[in-house]
Amino acid sequence: MSVIPEPPETEVVTTNRVACDGGEGALGHPRVWLSLGEDGEVECPYCDKKFVLAKDAKAH
Repeated sequence: MSVIPEPPETEVVTTNRVACDGGEGALGHPRVWLSLGEDGEVECPYCDKKFVLAKDAKAH
């Protein structure tokens, strides 16, 4: 019996700079600030959470 891992979480955001801390309190990871790329996406290097710029948001 193999365990299938949950896919990384995706969050739609309205700004091109976001913070991620793993979202699990003491079980999370250090807070990191991430800038969305030209494609409007970025993945956290710690937990692989994906941040995607909302279609109606304007990148600043």
